[in-house]
Amino acid sequence: MRILLVDAYDSFTQNLAQLLTSATGATVYTIRIDDFPDISFLKPHLPSFDAVVIGPGPGSPEVEADIGVVNDVWKLSGDDVLPVFGVCLGLQSLVFAHGGQVNRLGTVKHGLLSEIVHSGEGLFEGVGKVNAVRYHSLHGIAKIGGDVEEIAWADDENGRVVTGVKHISKPFWGVQYHPESVCTEGGRDVVQNFWKMAMDWNNRQGRVAKELRADWKGQPREKSLMELQTNFEGGKLDNGYKTKVRTKEIFGKGISAGRICEMLGVETADEFVLLESAATPGRYSIIGILTPGLTQRINYSCGDSYLKLSCIGPDSSQTKVDLKDYEGSIWRFLAKYMDQRKATGGKDESLFWGGLVGYFNYETGVTSLDIPIKPRKETEGIKRRPDINLVFVERSIVLDEHTGKIYIQTLLSPAADGNWLETMKRQLQQEADMTITPSATPPPEPYPERNQSSVETSFPKLSPTVYKPDPEKYMQKVKTCQSYLSTGDSYELCLTAATKIHLEPTNPWILYRHLRVRNPAPYASYFRLSNTTLLSSSPERFLSWSRSGTCQLRPIKGTVKKTPTTTYDSASLLLNTPKERAENLMIVDLIRHDLHRLATNVSVEKLMVVEEYASVYQLVSVITGTVDSQDGMTGFDVLARSLPPGSMTGAPKKRSVEILQEIEETERGVYSGVLGYWSVCGAGDWNVIIRSAFRYDDEAVATEDGSEKEVWRVGAGGAVTALSGPKEEWEEMEVKLNSTLRAFVGDF
Repeated sequence: MRILLVDAYDSFTQNLAQLLTSATGATVYTIRIDDFPDISFLKPHLPSFDAVVIGPGPGSPEVEADIGVVNDVWKLSGDDVLPVFGVCLGLQSLVFAHGGQVNRLGTVKHGLLSEIVHSGEGLFEGVGKVNAVRYHSLHGIAKIGGDVEEIAWADDENGRVVTGVKHISKPFWGVQYHPESVCTEGGRDVVQNFWKMAMDWNNRQGRVAKELRADWKGQPREKSLMELQTNFEGGKLDNGYKTKVRTKEIFGKGISAGRICEMLGVETADEFVLLESAATPGRYSIIGILTPGLTQRINYSCGDSYLKLSCIGPDSSQTKVDLKDYEGSIWRFLAKYMDQRKATGGKDESLFWGGLVGYFNYETGVTSLDIPIKPRKETEGIKRRPDINLVFVERSIVLDEHTGKIYIQTLLSPAADGNWLETMKRQLQQEADMTITPSATPPPEPYPERNQSSVETSFPKLSPTVYKPDPEKYMQKVKTCQSYLSTGDSYELCLTAATKIHLEPTNPWILYRHLRVRNPAPYASYFRLSNTTLLSSSPERFLSWSRSGTCQLRPIKGTVKKTPTTTYDSASLLLNTPKERAENLMIVDLIRHDLHRLATNVSVEKLMVVEEYASVYQLVSVITGTVDSQDGMTGFDVLARSLPPGSMTGAPKKRSVEILQEIEETERGVYSGVLGYWSVCGAGDWNVIIRSAFRYDDEAVATEDGSEKEVWRVGAGGAVTALSGPKEEWEEMEVKLNSTLRAFVGDF
């Protein structure tokens, strides 16, 4: 049995596909609304399917670009007719195709729950009470006396809104809510009722689905990056040779990650990698040892037909790698690069044995959605920057903040590694001994831990010039976002703005120490590579995956500033409002969609839980799933197909990103990309680059006295919904911005 799901570029489609599969047992094939030029090209394939489902999406059925072939599906006649179920935009198109109207709601419903009153028959037979999630700003009004009847409604401030319809003679049904949402009740029952009615209709008509035609190109599942690359090369997937990891282990409870970095010369290093867990729920801190002439960088700029390989060090030459051998895909290059560097023999307790560390910026995700970015030209004083900035780490130090164990690791053979492993173990052991053994020699200045007052005086007084966004312009952009929401183009838009900081030349390690004290975070980082410096105090994990393929995403939506009078309970009251919960729910459903593309056993482990951080309280959800290693699938496949992070775009993702490009006008760059690692052991962990500052090391501005200042950038923003207030959105953006600005200007 087969179902054809027509996707209108929505960000919940894969949730619907999974619901259809689990509720019916059918194989679901998904196409886009514009995969076929018109209905005449699709019609020859319809006899191969038992039913069609028209999915949700942005826009209106009155706009051809928003609906593609869908309106014509509802107009099928004679032997071409087959059962069809419409969801949200699908219902609106059913109504519109049969003479009804599609109007705007006075009060839009995005991520909000409503009680659905229904007839108790057909789609709703035996369903009982329904509380359903609605994502719509348009609604259908069936033609009086026409071919479409109303069978369900919601009563709210808009009056009576149609939420269910059926055709009086054809096997067509639709609902104006999302049965696949994690918070909708009875969605599975409604889908099962549709499937039962569809099968009954097919049986009465003697209709039996035929085999797929030879020219059908759709697939029931997506292929992994390695499967695509192997097929292109004409080979077979092969586990191949695995590098042997060598490890030394010590107990070093008294040594901080920062102190080890200082032992390694972080204060004078032009390139350095630290991924630090500076607060719960973080646990592991990773220090990458970058070796001049050996450690390899990977740089890529969106739109290029090649990437650049080079080694750490000022005198390293670059090698261009033509991506034609990967059908133009940087993702497939990286998948093969890591497939050839798998390792074995490391400690199970260490999540990182070596591997890729770095970032994919926001524009990398934009282009992965097939959205063009504005042409970039190198002009005097402006250089092109890599959108993908990675380094392959052979030597590493991993700290387990829970157990106090420190793992010193290398992927190099004994001949290539010399005595590094033993020498590093000895140095760290001596440092650990010093923390518990009195010494006549005064110890070095302590790396700042979480007690701010004890280290405050060690930081230099800085005099930056801060250029914040214009409040009035930002609030006007909030209103512009809401105008798109009212027309059905998006459910939620994550608006951001950049702040620039001009600062006298300052050691970035000092700034990072300052940031860490004032805003400790579980996914922090000090990252210097390829003339880019990134200081991150991110509280948000984007995606992690284990060696066995278990994936976890932890989206954050909803923020309350910490004050002396704010308690957990009072913050919970502020965060558990319809607006804040709707923001979070929309991203949860979007992330479930991203994960459902490739993963199984997708579940929401935590839904909208309040978590406390150094400067804010936030509403956090946790979603998990598992990828099957068969056919080369890894967590990196999920990463490659899930950017940009949904918490930084809104939903539906593609249309929201297109709208934000118009509103924000400039590229986001490193901000709202992802930073993390992909280990040779198979695991990976990536944050969302928020609460962070970055600079390009070769960029400076001249001052009136002839001196030069560094240029730092800090991005901040928030999710704009129909319930947002422009002033409140500006204030929320400032709360997030100020948590990072504290590293430069102190407390507010």
